[in-house]
Amino acid sequence: MIDKILIVGFDKRNEAKIEKLIGESIVDVKGIIAAADKDEALDIMKEKDIDVMFVDVDSKAKKGIELIEHFSHERRRPITIVFSKEKDFEGAVKLFRLGSKDYIVKPFDQKKTDALLQEIDESLIYRSAARDTVLQRVSFMMFYDNITSEEVVNICDDFNNYMNFPSFCCFCVSSLKNPQDFTAPDKYIYIKGEEYLDIIVCDTRYKEEMKKKLRPYTVGMSTDFWDIYELKMSFYEALEMRKTAFLRCENLMEFAEFDHPEYEHDYASKRIMHTANLICSNKLSEAMEQLEMFIQGAKNKKYSVYEFEDQIHIVARTSLNIYRRMLGDKNNDVNEILDMYKFQNLDEYMEVLYQWINRFDELISDDAEEHMTIQKINDAVEYIKNNYTKDLNMAVVSNYISMNYSLFSYTFKQYVGINFVNYLKNIRIGEAKRLLTETDMKVQDVSKAVGYEHEKHFMKTFKVITGLTPTQYRKSFS
Repeated sequence: MIDKILIVGFDKRNEAKIEKLIGESIVDVKGIIAAADKDEALDIMKEKDIDVMFVDVDSKAKKGIELIEHFSHERRRPITIVFSKEKDFEGAVKLFRLGSKDYIVKPFDQKKTDALLQEIDESLIYRSAARDTVLQRVSFMMFYDNITSEEVVNICDDFNNYMNFPSFCCFCVSSLKNPQDFTAPDKYIYIKGEEYLDIIVCDTRYKEEMKKKLRPYTVGMSTDFWDIYELKMSFYEALEMRKTAFLRCENLMEFAEFDHPEYEHDYASKRIMHTANLICSNKLSEAMEQLEMFIQGAKNKKYSVYEFEDQIHIVARTSLNIYRRMLGDKNNDVNEILDMYKFQNLDEYMEVLYQWINRFDELISDDAEEHMTIQKINDAVEYIKNNYTKDLNMAVVSNYISMNYSLFSYTFKQYVGINFVNYLKNIRIGEAKRLLTETDMKVQDVSKAVGYEHEKHFMKTFKVITGLTPTQYRKSFS
């Protein structure tokens, strides 16, 4: 599908004809815009994103050719199709050199129009894919340091073909509702980032316009840059400001106006270690008090956003590691507390973190018995692995973990996924396979080494599980 076609310099009769042919084409075209001459066309293209332009060069004023010459100097140019009644080979060659895609000799018909539009549609698909690839590479360059200076130069050069800005700045923002609204030709370009942190590269002439568009969000903004090879530096400034705005619960932080305070580097780590120890001890109410003091320290600029980020992740991961077994199918949901910048500011994030810590408190009470059962089964599994060479049975193991025999039989299968007898067989036969392939031990000795008193019982069990006798299994690996 073609979004818009701008037709320039056609007389009224030919303009109506080509609009009719486009409208009846097998290729879907969303809009057709007509311009009388070069000047009107350029005014239209300042306001609208035009990917395709049909230009009539038969006008006596030759404005059509001037328009094509104008775009020959631009990095970003529309796909241009020239229409003329003259079969002018030399003129066509000149227009191709200026960047025109095709030269159509009038009159034109439906068949010729359909073929032309299909070719344009394919070119636009390719152009869009190429642009998306460049933006993905820019995003990778911004967020990853394991990239060479040569790669940075190549990526910046490719991106420069889409960014015709005399100077630029970067905005860093999270969770945009309609990202497509933040790309406009010759004004600003949206780039999807990582960890909910996205990028907008903006022509500095339109940065005030972008500030207004971003008012509902928490935003970081860089200083102005003129060198495309400093694109990554611009992003780093915007990223630091976005994170700082998150921490201070402000809507916009500009690097040009940011005064870097002196931080108390030991304050955060000491506070967080104490909080983590309280969480480990299930003293959650005290942990919440310590956490609140830590948050106030962040708002009072006692430490940098990067130290805050590291320390708050210690609290989140400590909580998750302790209560992960109890969370069950909520494991994926709880990971949201690690995605800080999914939220606009610290207050929003802490509200969710406090909710989860309170839920941990509930889980401790509700699932303590289940946790104990899981621990007992884990102890049972460990005991089997350490004692399978002995005369082992379910009565011995259930007695070891102090669990009723029948309850142990049911619970073991529920948590391990296989009954006790088959689990023990698999452990013993697995070790037997290793001994048969890695040692020269006799089959009788292997049988005893893995807990079978009678060789015949061992051989029968081995063949049921593997499909081979012990001797055949050993030969198959010789």
